[in-house]
Amino acid sequence: MPRVNRAPSLFEVSAKVPDGFSYRQNFISEAEEHELIQEIQKLDLTPFKYYQFIGKRRTASFGWQYEFGASEITTAPDPPAFLLPLRTRAGDLFNIDPNSLIQTSVIEYSIGSPIGWHRDIPHFGVAVGISLGAACRMRFRKYNRGRSKNLNRDEILSIELQPRSIYLMGGASREIWQHSIPPVKELRYSVMMRTLRAKS
Repeated sequence: MPRVNRAPSLFEVSAKVPDGFSYRQNFISEAEEHELIQEIQKLDLTPFKYYQFIGKRRTASFGWQYEFGASEITTAPDPPAFLLPLRTRAGDLFNIDPNSLIQTSVIEYSIGSPIGWHRDIPHFGVAVGISLGAACRMRFRKYNRGRSKNLNRDEILSIELQPRSIYLMGGASREIWQHSIPPVKELRYSVMMRTLRAKS
């Protein structure tokens, strides 16, 4: 059986999730969500590129960005002012220095946009995500390089990410488990904030 996190009631997790994953609903109000989406829609979002593949979702990176071809991170523009209060609140909630959340990604998921199975970018550490717009299902499976494409459903954990919710992905959920999102049925936005990985 996969080892799962019995999260404290503060984080309102009723689903089974990997160790290191925390979740809270209603992190922001509906009015705040509306304002954030309006500001995001003003950004210069570009199609996600993975080597030669161009995905359905559109993104913008701030602070740092990952270059897949070179497998390295490079500097990116500073985050826009409207994201800074969100970063402070997220850091306060999870007891993280907001200034350590040095990378931000804003992602637009048009209808039908998925994210395939992956672990987060290795150069970064803890990841914090805020969901805006439509809900989506986040799935987890243990990372296995030689895995068969035929998955046993018992090996997959999942949680419904509600609009205006926030999650933290660290520890085992970040290092040992992969995650994915099936194609979304409605327009969704996500704000991801990350720390740099601590040097060993």
